[in-house]
Amino acid sequence: MKHIISILSMAVLLLAASSCGDDWLDVNTDPNNPTNPDLDLLIPAAQVGMVQPLIHENSRLGDVQTLGQNAESTDSQYQFDLSNFNNAWNDLFTTSLVNLDKVIKDAGEQELPSYVAIAQLQKAYVYTVLIDMWGTAPFNEAVAGAEGPNNPQFQEGEEVYNSVLALADEALVTLQGLPDDALTPSTDIIYAGDIDSWVRMGNTLKLKMYINLAMLDSRRSEAVAAINQLAQSGQLIEEFSQDFQLQYGAGLAPENRHRWHQLHYQGAKTYYMSNFMMNRMKNEYGVADPRLRYYFYRQIGEFTDALAANQVVPDDFPCFGYGARPNNPASWAGTCAVGYVGDGYTGRDHGDGSGIPNDGNSRTTFGVYPIVGLFDDNSFKTVGQSDGTGAGIVPMLTSYMTKFYLAEAALLYGADGDPRTLLQEGIEESISKVIAFGQANATNYDATYEPSDAQITAYVNRILGLYDNAMPDANHSSVEEARLDVIISQFHLANFGNPIESYNNLRRTKYPVVPVARNNVQAMAIIPVNRFPRRLPLPLDEVNTNTNAPRPSDLDWRDATVFWDTKPYPARFDGNQ
Repeated sequence: MKHIISILSMAVLLLAASSCGDDWLDVNTDPNNPTNPDLDLLIPAAQVGMVQPLIHENSRLGDVQTLGQNAESTDSQYQFDLSNFNNAWNDLFTTSLVNLDKVIKDAGEQELPSYVAIAQLQKAYVYTVLIDMWGTAPFNEAVAGAEGPNNPQFQEGEEVYNSVLALADEALVTLQGLPDDALTPSTDIIYAGDIDSWVRMGNTLKLKMYINLAMLDSRRSEAVAAINQLAQSGQLIEEFSQDFQLQYGAGLAPENRHRWHQLHYQGAKTYYMSNFMMNRMKNEYGVADPRLRYYFYRQIGEFTDALAANQVVPDDFPCFGYGARPNNPASWAGTCAVGYVGDGYTGRDHGDGSGIPNDGNSRTTFGVYPIVGLFDDNSFKTVGQSDGTGAGIVPMLTSYMTKFYLAEAALLYGADGDPRTLLQEGIEESISKVIAFGQANATNYDATYEPSDAQITAYVNRILGLYDNAMPDANHSSVEEARLDVIISQFHLANFGNPIESYNNLRRTKYPVVPVARNNVQAMAIIPVNRFPRRLPLPLDEVNTNTNAPRPSDLDWRDATVFWDTKPYPARFDGNQ
């Protein structure tokens, strides 16, 4: 999976010579506008096109979740409109699905079943994302080409899910009968031609879909039976070496770094790290999360270190997006973002729509995971483009997801497995992945700050204790609900780098419980301007150009849910009405 890709130009895919060979430099056609393109070029183009929208506009979902992975002020107030997700929607269709359908057609004609199958699985993944985010999409007529309709019909979400499951099953049957060398390694920049990994990806995608389908009373028995069959198959993603993810390169010219490295490792940052997430990992459990130094890099140390002893703090002392007067909490200004995390962790609270000051050199930014920025070694430097390599990853389906999905199914539906054990395995798998990633990729790794086995054990035991002692309260109607909150809270922390899955989990389960109202100066959230979005608005481009596109008003898309989102929303999800 460690191939180098270009993300500025889909027409020129440059892979490292050590990985793919010199023929990758001989690209004379645009794979986004294929006539009879070389499949060995078209497949990588489709893979890049599939991943790009997940971390571009959809990165704003990091704060839609109400708990944030990175936050922009307007996003955390749910200030979206029909134009915000145009590029993500268009890219999924025009730079991914068009290419994938071309691969399926041409590879079928050339009798290359392995190419057909992996394109089908990637198409299935893209459509799952489309339905989970927007609730409806064209499927049957979507990419029919010049001979197809100009205004493709939309299908309902459950109908598309059924088609996607059938497509995945067809691909899996094909792959099960192929030899291990059926794919050219250099063609596949995700799995390097590993058939077994593609089988695991397909089965884990089905697991994700059946977890959602289990929310429907009419599909629950079918879904639980399928979940049990998948759990017993031994063909799910079970180790992080099998994860379905795309890895970026380290090049600046052409630019092929992780998108978030490009945005955050410069002075003019537009996003903040989430105070809620940093506080939860640092303070809330009483035991520091072992992933904290891998996820976040502090550009400054403890805020008071910058002040002389006993210095009087003036009223106009800058907040730096920090929200805390360093010496006197009672004097914290209402104009600052509330929620002091401490020890130099400087972010924004959810719902804080105040202006962005000139604080790019002081706010906390991404660490080594998942973008290959800097490991937090207490160096407290202002980051730049030369810090880290940017050769990060976008984790789409992972081993920790497998564990957390199975834990949820076991807890809620009595599916196979012990939810407590699966919760533990999910936490440990995520921690192991993050530490191994940091060791392998950080340019400034310092083992002095690596969590010890004892520290990891203490954290895991703390979470298991919360699970064991979970009780009904104001936010949980039963022990089961309280335990589900523990599972999904850990799932959220593990999902750093994939906000889409956390947004799905939050809508499906209505957990984790997070603060959504500013009730004291130390709260981690402010009441947002708009209601929590149950799904994304259909893009303005699609609504304007496709006469068959649904035409919801702004209020409609905020209130409507995707088909599997059946659990009532607690009042805590809504801001100002």
